[in-house]
Amino acid sequence: MSGWRRVAAIAATLALGAALAQLDPAALLEPPPEAWPQHGRDPSATRFSPLDQIDRSNVGRLQVAWAVDLGFSGRVQGAPAVWGDALFVSTRDGIAAFDAASGAPRWTYAEDEGSRTSSGLPRQAPRGSPVVVPDAAGGAAVVVSLPSEPVVVALDAATGAVRWRSAVGNPDFAEALRTNPILAGDVLVVGPTGADLSPVPGRLVALHLADGRPAWSFDLVPVREDDPARSTWSPTPPGRMFGVGGGSGWNAGAYDAATDTLIYGTGQPVPSDRLDPRRDDGDGPVSRDLYTASFVALDATTGALRWFHQVVPGDEWAYDQHTVPIVAELALEGGSRRVAVLATTTGFVVLIDVGTGAFVTSHAMVDGATVHLGYTPDGTPIIDEAMRRSSADQVLQVCPGSRWANVAPGAFSPRTGLLYRANDLACVQQGAGTTPDDWQPGARPTWLLAEARGVDDHYERWGALTAIDPASGAVAWSFDLPYPHDAGALVTAGDLVFSAFADRLFRAFDAHTGELLWAQALTAHADSAPITYAVDGVQYVAVMAGRDTGAPSLPAAGLPPTLTGPATLFVFALSDAP
Repeated sequence: MSGWRRVAAIAATLALGAALAQLDPAALLEPPPEAWPQHGRDPSATRFSPLDQIDRSNVGRLQVAWAVDLGFSGRVQGAPAVWGDALFVSTRDGIAAFDAASGAPRWTYAEDEGSRTSSGLPRQAPRGSPVVVPDAAGGAAVVVSLPSEPVVVALDAATGAVRWRSAVGNPDFAEALRTNPILAGDVLVVGPTGADLSPVPGRLVALHLADGRPAWSFDLVPVREDDPARSTWSPTPPGRMFGVGGGSGWNAGAYDAATDTLIYGTGQPVPSDRLDPRRDDGDGPVSRDLYTASFVALDATTGALRWFHQVVPGDEWAYDQHTVPIVAELALEGGSRRVAVLATTTGFVVLIDVGTGAFVTSHAMVDGATVHLGYTPDGTPIIDEAMRRSSADQVLQVCPGSRWANVAPGAFSPRTGLLYRANDLACVQQGAGTTPDDWQPGARPTWLLAEARGVDDHYERWGALTAIDPASGAVAWSFDLPYPHDAGALVTAGDLVFSAFADRLFRAFDAHTGELLWAQALTAHADSAPITYAVDGVQYVAVMAGRDTGAPSLPAAGLPPTLTGPATLFVFALSDAP
């Protein structure tokens, strides 16, 4: 990146800020077919593209059109965004813009603040994608989170000049941003986080698109005395003075424009150790700890709670529900219904009516789960209470232990009616640790023993990309492998599914049958989500690879750990493309 122009025009904020008032967020409700303007492409986060130039008849001719080393190392879990002929990608320091057809660099914006975030988390490129919003004058703004601090910045898409810069962190807490914003109607939404290293109460923060001013904030754990969810915490309510928090919004959410509903997954309580006296005084039932290990649905205009679905009440097994929801119209018994499709870390696909919050149904995707056993007809989760620890030296086999669904976004095709979901099957030996007597705010509040699965664990595979009928729970096909799989999926109108894998191969499948149609080796283990776009009639497929730590394979597989390497962006096109 040494020859690129670094844009640091903070002083341009006032000059350009007024132009943002003319931005047109409605244009992203149904983006142009050739564009990929935010993480899920559309607000519903389906990751479905209407482009069909590349299909099963020619996907075998895909080849690298251009590639670029992004200049940093670390785990890459995000995706680019594309508008017009420009591609934007988050980096560890900020954002870079490229010509989407040739890969020629256009501009970069960076704020380098060291190797750690303000909350103490290792700094990495944020999850999700930048958000690109067109304006009435034919230009656009690109909005991105800065990983070093809890800051969201809007830049002119053509020049990289700053339009506005908004600090979203609570000054009372050490917060950071792990994901890029999403656009929900007229506001941008992010989830400041950091609870794993200090008891930060999770929040969702909405910013006005025009100037980055706060529109509303919603507490994902109840810190206010008048919050009705506060009574669900016992014996100690959330708050910095108590060292209790959690519920972080670790990942991107989804937005349903038809009902103006915003949906996000939330993290675990902190401290996560149920034996900690702040979470259990040994007298009375286990507290629910709302809204942790849940999905919350808010009015996107006001930030008011509409409904929630808690997956694991009183979570002590690290079952953060930090998966990306998908909103889809499904043909169900009784007719078509608009639902939130929720893939849980505990191994279920759950359908919730978006408008009412009513529990529709659930499908168990994991045999032999040891903690979350199922749901009652009204949607109450069934938890095996015998799996709650009774002593500090107790070690339990937790299945699924590495989270069935994780950070990687799934994809849904209205053509096939299938959900394409990265998932893992692995048990872990999990133990608890009590918090030190000299604990202070900002210190790590608990520790968790998590061992990689052993040969005698009962699953025959580790990771998979699985095609699921969300209406029935039936598995249409599954591509299994001996490494974990937590990379996003892309599905297109060419009836192709793309995903990158831990074994370095970027693969394309028939969306109906799962037949492997194409594979290309990348430079390193990939955990990112692919996108597709078009420039001048040519369809491209883009994906990032990069990781600074390897992942083991199944012990029985005898394979080496996955290959590490720097963050690299690859863009593919058909071999006969102009």
